[in-house]
Amino acid sequence: MAKTIKFNLICDNKPIRTIDDLQNNFLIEDVMEYYDNGLLDRWLEVRGYESELEKVRAITTDEVMEVAKQLIKIFNITIEDKKIEESIYILSFLKEREERFSIYQKKNYQMNKIIKDYQIRYQQLVDGMLSNPNDIAIIKANICEMVSNYTWIFELNHRALFYELMEQSSLAIMCLLMNEHSRKYYLIEDENLTYDIDIEEMFEDICNMIQTNDFKTELGENLITFSGVTDGYWKDLEPKGKKYMIISMGQGDFVRAAGVSGGDLKSEDITNKFIILDGVDYKSKYSTHKLLYMEV
Repeated sequence: MAKTIKFNLICDNKPIRTIDDLQNNFLIEDVMEYYDNGLLDRWLEVRGYESELEKVRAITTDEVMEVAKQLIKIFNITIEDKKIEESIYILSFLKEREERFSIYQKKNYQMNKIIKDYQIRYQQLVDGMLSNPNDIAIIKANICEMVSNYTWIFELNHRALFYELMEQSSLAIMCLLMNEHSRKYYLIEDENLTYDIDIEEMFEDICNMIQTNDFKTELGENLITFSGVTDGYWKDLEPKGKKYMIISMGQGDFVRAAGVSGGDLKSEDITNKFIILDGVDYKSKYSTHKLLYMEV
């Protein structure tokens, strides 16, 4: 009898030998690819995970989002629907890009046609955000695609994009600040450096925007608010392992990354800095003060 050859999956750039490994390093883009090409089925079979294999083989839908949700349920993964949607959008961008590259190779596209195609696709990403100003999953995914694969267009267009989004979506502006690649185009992160007038004006517009009465309403459930006296102790608001962007808090309050002793940040450290933390601890002695933040 031929020996069964066991092999590893690779998720989030880590070797996956067991279900526990899969749960600890679950990346929906990787798992969906393994599902599509049959490697997930084969891996479960050679590793002897008969129960999970039966459930995976029982999936009948072709709808990508539903497949993703069923896989997440089968492997007991805790993840929010918005995060699933964001990952699926990014995955769809990847597949679409691969298809277009294949077309370029087959048809031997001239450079000017490729550039025009890129410009058209970039505008579609912009239009997607403008058409869905309150859908954080679409906005995040579109921004990720823009800064990762349309970098040169984004660099040329980031000012016009800002003012276009400013008119229609405060949420999109916040998402630009959440993304590590796009935030540098809009923030003054070192007051000792000289920035061009465009960045200064955009930064000032953002700082003014978060002070308006409409800001909280427009962000809706995407904005997390906490208030309360913590009696001199740190209040564990969000666990380590998830990133959050701090928007504002009261004078005299403190915030830090989850469990980081000595990492105290006072209001002067976070005001108009849009600092991103791994988890959130909060300390306040004022019942009327509010901490505002968003999950990245």
